[in-house]
Amino acid sequence: MTWQFLRRARPRTAAEWFAARRGRIDANLDRRFHDWLAEHPSHAEEFALCEIAWEVSREAALQVPEPHSSGRGQARLFRPAAVVTAAAIAASLVVWWWPPTTQRWATAPGEQRAVTLVDGSRVTLNTRTRLAVRFTHHARDVVLEGGEAFFEVARDTSRPFTVLTSLGTARAVGTRFNVYLEDRQLTVTTEHGQVLVGEKRGDSGVLVDAGRQAEVGPDLARPVVRAADLTRILNWRNERLEADDVPLAVVLRDFSRYTLVPVRSATPEIGAVRVTAVVRTGDIDSLEAMLKGALGLEVERRGGEMVVVRARPGQSSSH
Repeated sequence: MTWQFLRRARPRTAAEWFAARRGRIDANLDRRFHDWLAEHPSHAEEFALCEIAWEVSREAALQVPEPHSSGRGQARLFRPAAVVTAAAIAASLVVWWWPPTTQRWATAPGEQRAVTLVDGSRVTLNTRTRLAVRFTHHARDVVLEGGEAFFEVARDTSRPFTVLTSLGTARAVGTRFNVYLEDRQLTVTTEHGQVLVGEKRGDSGVLVDAGRQAEVGPDLARPVVRAADLTRILNWRNERLEADDVPLAVVLRDFSRYTLVPVRSATPEIGAVRVTAVVRTGDIDSLEAMLKGALGLEVERRGGEMVVVRARPGQSSSH
């Protein structure tokens, strides 16, 4: 790949931008470069690393002695090879020395956010989620402090990708999986590939194949693996909550993750009503229409919460 090609195409990585800027820089390229820098705080650091690697490798190349040979063709072939070798070694040393950094992301109630990590992996954060990412030369660690996230892991067999939580871990090399951390339960669902799920950091655990999920909790002796309803579990990425014959209290609890004001049932009897429905996340009008049309229930605002009650003849709900 030549620098001229990179200048015509749209560079996406720090290395591609570094190569594209080695020649003459026009106003359009410079504007695109600064737009790329502004896309993520890590971009400036990655570009700086490329510059350091280049300078170190160039200095190392200057220390390579000219070969003593009577064959001019042989001399021309020897020095470029030596330069490439010196550059590779120097760049490797810089990457090894470069201090790892921790990046953090968080989402507010009802917010979802997709981020691309420095290795090319993608993470989609669901509502009320907090996570920290720390990559080194030998490991890719993500600490999920709370909430839910979907991971599309770029394949790198030399650096396992590990999601660490207070209840257990999920480790993969290159796959797609979902991690949901509640108060006392960790649920890992695999959409593609395999994920090693364990109680704590380590090599032991259970393999969770595609289409299955593992639950980890303080009351479980070991992770429990079962078949997973991928459409229902992963529908949050489409801003939808799907319930299939579950208690209304569970539906309201999940719905409340996406709202500033919690929603609860007025009585245990109402909370026990079985529900099969699909509602939009955080859309109180969608929830109200489902409750009234299918169950004859209404939503009332009481102080700092919304309460589901039995519909009264001639009375409309307010929220």
